Amino acid sequence: MKIFLFVILFLTSFCKFVFAEEQKIIAMGDIEFGEYLSAECAACHHQAGISKGIPAINGMDAEVFVALMLAYRSKEMENPIMQMIAGRLDDEQIGSLALYFSILEPPK
Repeated sequence: MKIFLFVILFLTSFCKFVFAEEQKIIAMGDIEFGEYLSAECAACHHQAGISKGIPAINGMDAEVFVALMLAYRSKEMENPIMQMIAGRLDDEQIGSLALYFSILEPPK
């Protein structure tokens, strides 16, 4: 029982920490800057949301977008192209892209 409570407390604290990090990065963002930066993303992640083996990012939740980009940047997620792209982005750029893509219409 004590171990279960410890695990619950740990996970709750961890989720708050992760959520706070994502929110901090999103707060740095600017939608117009994100739109400007999005051209490189749109080369593979089509603006119309077309997904041909490459996931659509239009309409993606901003926190999810940030979490994914941070995972690629830290090489926790494996994809050499995304690791390279995310590795070149700072927190403000990631936050801006997250805001921009979150307001776009998701693919149907």
